[in-house]
Amino acid sequence: MPDFLKDYFTDLSEGLFSTLNTPDAYFNKIALTVIVVVLAALFYFLVKKLLTRNETDFKKRLKSQKVLKSGVMVLTILSILFIWIQAINALILIALLIGVFLAFMVRGLTTNITAYFVIKYWKYFEISNRIEINGIIGDVIDITPINLKLLEVRGGLSADANTGRVIKLPNSIIFNESLEIVGGKNSFVWQEISYVLSFDSDWQAAEKMITEAGETYFEEQVQHQLKKDILHLSEQQAALRPVFSVDTNDAGIVLVLRYLVDYQHGTQVKTELQRKILPQLISCSAIEFAVLEVKVFRG
Repeated sequence: MPDFLKDYFTDLSEGLFSTLNTPDAYFNKIALTVIVVVLAALFYFLVKKLLTRNETDFKKRLKSQKVLKSGVMVLTILSILFIWIQAINALILIALLIGVFLAFMVRGLTTNITAYFVIKYWKYFEISNRIEINGIIGDVIDITPINLKLLEVRGGLSADANTGRVIKLPNSIIFNESLEIVGGKNSFVWQEISYVLSFDSDWQAAEKMITEAGETYFEEQVQHQLKKDILHLSEQQAALRPVFSVDTNDAGIVLVLRYLVDYQHGTQVKTELQRKILPQLISCSAIEFAVLEVKVFRG
């Protein structure tokens, strides 16, 4: 700490201790402090009552009350400082507190601006990319030097659809939270559709229906798009085609179709596949969906 600050705080401490050692001055300052606090409280409640009576708009009234509360608190603290500390010392102390506050503000601002350049020039993500950060999923719609704006996706909905809410996050969040990005060089992600059939169903027939629907979807909607993004498609095509798997649980036989989909059309594609697969499964007499039985025992 610089010498002039050490000298200042030493003199300030000595002044406070000398006040405590002077009983008359000490009790006078306590009395003045109580008076200031009481007057501030009376002023606050009086003005708040007037605002409640005259302002009919709830939002404006609430905002005015917050401003009033902050203003009264600041004035009360300043008055108490002037009572207990010499005027010049009080002004210096207030200036130091304001300086510390501004330093924290500038520090946060600098971090956000730094993160902005990292996002822009290191290509963390771009507008229209879908990201998941700190449990929030959304499509990036704007990136400013201070914050980024996301159009929220899912947010409690069962489908991958926009909720209509815009979420603002400080740019500095990329330094503190893990980040998942979709829609950069490759906009495709894997999704699944699953069906649970009874154990006596012809699951092989169901497998044929499901895999045919998956392959048709891949060849008609995915393959041509992948050719634009992947130069050596023939070498990777096998790994990108739909995958069918079979499993069992307590309810029955679980059939799962795993397929690639553009992240922006996930819900639409799932609906299209369901419209093709479900009628075939339902129309086949050898296929039955598993039914979860719940038994209630009376005591």
